[in-house]
Amino acid sequence: MSFDIFLQGFAGGDACTAGAAAAERVLTPYVVGEADEAFARLQTDDGGAEVYGLGSDSLLVSRPSGQRVFALLVEVATIAGWAIMPVGCATCVADEALIRDLPDELRDDVVFVRSGDDLLDVIERT
Repeated sequence: MSFDIFLQGFAGGDACTAGAAAAERVLTPYVVGEADEAFARLQTDDGGAEVYGLGSDSLLVSRPSGQRVFALLVEVATIAGWAIMPVGCATCVADEALIRDLPDELRDDVVFVRSGDDLLDVIERT
């Protein structure tokens, strides 16, 4: 699947700087090869993804494959308190309390996701 997914935290409608360390803790065990803030390659038992921004306040995940990577993204969102924004899809949150902190333009189409399968369902519906 060639697809981009953004993950970002919000507070009071603005981007916030929380969650980077938590996201990095979740994803680092899946990094293969050299990684830096600009780029990391994730490898799971059934696929992987390219990640841009590991260690920063937001992530861009590109070319996700398999199902496990989607579960990792929901885990990151849960632990870091971030929204998941697949390009062209509804904004996804793992905690419904985050909806109030989203910018107004993202609140119109929000889906609560509990698992990687839920996230994949949102993406496949588009």
